[in-house]
Amino acid sequence: MTNSQRLAVRLSEIRQRLNEIAGLEGDAFTDEIRQEADRLQTEFRAKETQYRAALVAEGESESRALETEPDAERRERLELRSRANLSAYLRAALSGRRVDGAERELQEAAGIGDGIPIELWDTVAPEERAEHRQGDAATAAPGTVGVNLDRIRPAVFAQSILPGLGVEMPRVESGTYASATITTSLTAASKAKGAAQEATAAAFTVTSVTPKRISARLGIRIEDVAAIGQGNFEPILRENLSLVLSDELDKQGLNGAGSNSGADLVGLFHRLTDPSAPDTLATFDLFAAALAGGVDGLWALSQRDVALLVGPDTYQLAGKTFQSAANYKGELSAASYLMAQSGGFKTNKRMPDAANKLQQGILFRMGRSMMGGTGAMRTAVCPHWNEISINDIYSGSAKGERFFTMHVLLGDVILVQPDAYSQIAFKVAA
Repeated sequence: MTNSQRLAVRLSEIRQRLNEIAGLEGDAFTDEIRQEADRLQTEFRAKETQYRAALVAEGESESRALETEPDAERRERLELRSRANLSAYLRAALSGRRVDGAERELQEAAGIGDGIPIELWDTVAPEERAEHRQGDAATAAPGTVGVNLDRIRPAVFAQSILPGLGVEMPRVESGTYASATITTSLTAASKAKGAAQEATAAAFTVTSVTPKRISARLGIRIEDVAAIGQGNFEPILRENLSLVLSDELDKQGLNGAGSNSGADLVGLFHRLTDPSAPDTLATFDLFAAALAGGVDGLWALSQRDVALLVGPDTYQLAGKTFQSAANYKGELSAASYLMAQSGGFKTNKRMPDAANKLQQGILFRMGRSMMGGTGAMRTAVCPHWNEISINDIYSGSAKGERFFTMHVLLGDVILVQPDAYSQIAFKVAA
């Protein structure tokens, strides 16, 4: 549970108790109760300030995934991951054998075959890179090279955005993946004495997806590995392929327009309905109206429950659009207003480019998906089959080249609760 969620739970408890106190009358409203009410009101004001600060801080993080303390099993997996070495998997594949030691234990803990557990591809921290350099048994760079090699600079990609849109990634052991949503609920009604309530059959909508492959390929010459040292090669290989794969996943998760028989995933924009094209350049009032229009009383009970993800052109326009076009000194820009009043206002490089002066965005009613405890509801999923395999390892061997082809099996994005999402559009040019 995130800090904002813990604060939200406490604020709810305080409100409930204050409501109970407000209902007390006469002798029941004692001095002790009055002191308790004063104390709760003071705590409520303090917690409200902390809650808003937590929302802003968490809005800058890469993901809104729930944060929990690791249990014993999770700690064991983290410890195994720290000892497992990507190079061991690659060397085993090159020699046609299975891995052993910590690498094999991690495979067994992840419940996969001879592939590489997907958790091994997390971005490596600087201190872990140092451990790899010290602990890797492979031959380091020869001392005769005569070059003091700085750390290899990684390629830069946009931050992952799907987790911030409530897209969960459940693991699938095998076969297809299906998700069912109740589309017709049971009924309830007030009845007169002796009157019967008729039974109503519930209706379900089931969406099924099959695994699709996202692949990344890396080729490297053995001379380069020897020159830079296995310790340098290990972390940058893991980090770069991780970023490449996650970059393609986010592109597909947002913009994929595939079908059950196509190679592309079906992304969020393909699942949503195109809005009516606005014919007016976005103004401060139109930006504010888009936020207010996301409050539906079901998935979003206030503007703080609404998050907006827009394209870079839209965000830039919001940043220079003020309440008063004639004199904006001291006044809020639309971007500042949306960041302060919403549950999040962000942009991402992978969003669709502006077309015909229009740019598409996504409105996420995150109120019920971000609740703490058992009240949290899943709104969207992108299933994965949790294994990265290695093949084609002998191509280019005559030239001293090693090729590694990595695959991640993923399913289409499924909107478990479609009402939690809306596609929006802004006119960004006159």
